[in-house]
Amino acid sequence: MSGPTSPAPPTGSARYAINQAIFELTRRTDARAVVADKANFFAAYPLGPEERQALLGPDWKQLLALGVLPNLLYRYYVLHGFAPESFAAAVAATG
Repeated sequence: MSGPTSPAPPTGSARYAINQAIFELTRRTDARAVVADKANFFAAYPLGPEERQALLGPDWKQLLALGVLPNLLYRYYVLHGFAPESFAAAVAATG
């Protein structure tokens, strides 16, 4: 006698996918060069239109609203060549 089968585990949420994409980008040794063609890089991830638009903008405040972890957002911000000390003001200004 066997018990009921459990459903398959979820493949991941949109929040997970966007964080994974940023994490994997920031870990690359050529990350600064990849940022120049980020649309191509992010095409490989299961992101919705809202996530893609925020990443490509980039819209810092929207990325936070979509669930991007602040530490990953900061790393993504710095990869764009912005001064680290301007991060807080940039997040407050977008959106």
